[in-house]
Amino acid sequence: MKSKLYLAKRAITILLLGALSLGLASSGMMPTYAAPEGASGVWATRLSGGRIDNASPTLADLDGDGKLEIITGTGKNGAAPYLAVLEDSGVVKWQVQLDDPVNSSPAVADLDNDGAPEIIVSTGGDASVSPGRGSVIAFRRNGTQWWRYNTTDAQGTGTASGNYSSPTVGDVDNDGKIEVVFGSWDRNIYMLNWNGTYRWHYHVADSIWSTAALADLNKDGYLEIIIGTDISGGGVLPDGYRTTDGGFVLILDKNGKKLARRQMNEIIQSSPAVGDVNGDGKYEIFVGTGTYYYQLGRYTQPYVYGFSVDTSGAEWQLNDLPGWPRPVNDVGISSPALADLDGDGDLEVIIGTGYTSSGALYAWHHTGTSVSGFPMSPKNNLNNNSYISGSPTVADVDGDGKLEIVLTMLWDVIVVGQNGIQEQVLQTNYSVVASPAIGDLDNDGQTDVVIGGSHISDPNHGWVYAFEFGANSYNANKQPWPMFHRDAQHTGRYPSPPELSVSPASIYLMHQYGTAGDEQAGLQISNLGDGSIAWSAVPSNPGSVTLSLGSGTVYTSTSVIITVKTAGYTPGTHSLGDIVINGGSAGSATIPVTLYVGQVYKVYLPTVMRNSQ
Repeated sequence: MKSKLYLAKRAITILLLGALSLGLASSGMMPTYAAPEGASGVWATRLSGGRIDNASPTLADLDGDGKLEIITGTGKNGAAPYLAVLEDSGVVKWQVQLDDPVNSSPAVADLDNDGAPEIIVSTGGDASVSPGRGSVIAFRRNGTQWWRYNTTDAQGTGTASGNYSSPTVGDVDNDGKIEVVFGSWDRNIYMLNWNGTYRWHYHVADSIWSTAALADLNKDGYLEIIIGTDISGGGVLPDGYRTTDGGFVLILDKNGKKLARRQMNEIIQSSPAVGDVNGDGKYEIFVGTGTYYYQLGRYTQPYVYGFSVDTSGAEWQLNDLPGWPRPVNDVGISSPALADLDGDGDLEVIIGTGYTSSGALYAWHHTGTSVSGFPMSPKNNLNNNSYISGSPTVADVDGDGKLEIVLTMLWDVIVVGQNGIQEQVLQTNYSVVASPAIGDLDNDGQTDVVIGGSHISDPNHGWVYAFEFGANSYNANKQPWPMFHRDAQHTGRYPSPPELSVSPASIYLMHQYGTAGDEQAGLQISNLGDGSIAWSAVPSNPGSVTLSLGSGTVYTSTSVIITVKTAGYTPGTHSLGDIVINGGSAGSATIPVTLYVGQVYKVYLPTVMRNSQ
């Protein structure tokens, strides 16, 4: 297993060094580039830590001032690894030295519900650093370490195995508290509680590079965990599955139980993207693969996969979507992004490829047919093409109302239009291989693009570069996939619109005639989409029907107790009007309430009797 990690990282490093030898950027201390549509270099900031390789920056407002901070980790390339937070101006807010390098993207969430977000970062994801100690660490927004969880020593190095997988955070079990999910090179998928304590792990018998996505696939109010893994052939898993070389796409439930497993012929370093791409009310899953078995000379046609999820059985099934999988020109580790590129109401799937020398950018409709203008071959400022290992991000960066795809290649950040035409080349001063982050850092109405790398004159330290587009270029309504794995929580999920659901559809209560007391029933108000719903409920007969809650905000589900007053009703069936639940644009529901008064007989089943003789 150690050799698999070493080979994968070694190949990436070779490609980086090859790019360095081309001399593709200015040696000055600020970036220089051509900007045909008004993008300009804002700042380039040197960090105390080592070079930034695969660590994608995360944007979030940590201090509540309405401006975005930049959170990134560094490697251990000539300097110690650090976690750094930068202001919108490029000034370093704080830096904390770490024990181990960061090749993941930090997550941001309010773990303890105190109104102040925390930063969660995974470490050790550099196979060229020995020993590769791994941990997941939570920091307060001022840089104070709160908790740390160390992974296990599966590689036999005497220290915890490293973590390349970025942490994903969300309320997986719908208990009002955040959980942290990640995969490790120690061959386990973990879920931690909000305070860093262990909840469970799922053993996959091989290393994990992929970052988990979270989505409620069966609309039961709980989030499922979707992640890719490696797997080596010749083994037998505890459930009797006989492995062959390749990788798995796994779906786990909130308790770590396997719901679905699908094997691929290559390891899966790509991180799944989840969204309702075709508008059928169900989530689909898209993922690339990896590079390991290609390195060993076991080349097969590489694909990008699209799955529907059949949740009807005890073991769920990942089925190929019509038109999928799609062949691509080369293997790679890029992860897909989802966005409505053409504005027709359904989503497209976007991914970069390339591992040997050539890179391509693909975009497909949900049917698997290529978007017009794709695939295309990005070019740097010297008209050279190379591999794309970072994952693309998508936003309207120039304010023209159309989406652009933003990716890294060689020493440049490249902007490609929704028609496949390359629009911009934003030059840094070193190789950039992670995912760019897009946002309006200082809330001035101008789009900012941020990426981490290094500098040709200072290759042992991390550098962060920011580029800014023109006035009124930031469009808050067109930011479908603005950073790695979409958001600061790394959910990897394209949000569905909030959708109100109320159950049961009607309320029928029975009351024994001649007895005192009221009758009660429960009403479940749920949001089947993402975001939140501000709801209100009003009974048309408030003299007889009352509610424990008359309004609120629902993110997943909430319960309301219905109380019916029975005094004064004669025997018979009585219509007590309706309860009208209004969720605004998320929908509404009308629930009729009926009361039966009379003889009520109760039967308890099943009845089991045993002969005592």
